[in-house]
Amino acid sequence: MLFGFDCVMFIGGWCLGQLIFRAYEAHVSLHKRIAKCIILLVLFVCIRWFVGRWGFYSLLGVMTLGIGILHGYWFHYKHGVHWRTAEPRERYLRLIGHKDT
Repeated sequence: MLFGFDCVMFIGGWCLGQLIFRAYEAHVSLHKRIAKCIILLVLFVCIRWFVGRWGFYSLLGVMTLGIGILHGYWFHYKHGVHWRTAEPRERYLRLIGHKDT
């Protein structure tokens, strides 16, 4: 039962992150975003299965911290891109090396 709860926690966190930070992946197609979610879910399920719950939530915490540092410091303070809306858009796309800029 806890295994399913852990999967729901991951998917719920992913959906919440997509709602908050959707502007950062506006240039990525929906099927690529869904594939990314499925690949990460499989990775997390394997970690949950082989390492245990502490490994699952440790990796989830490290990834959450990494995303917070990326959006909160690196994009926002260091490069002047808004932490949630990815504005100015041209600066953000240039920063990630998007080819259409």
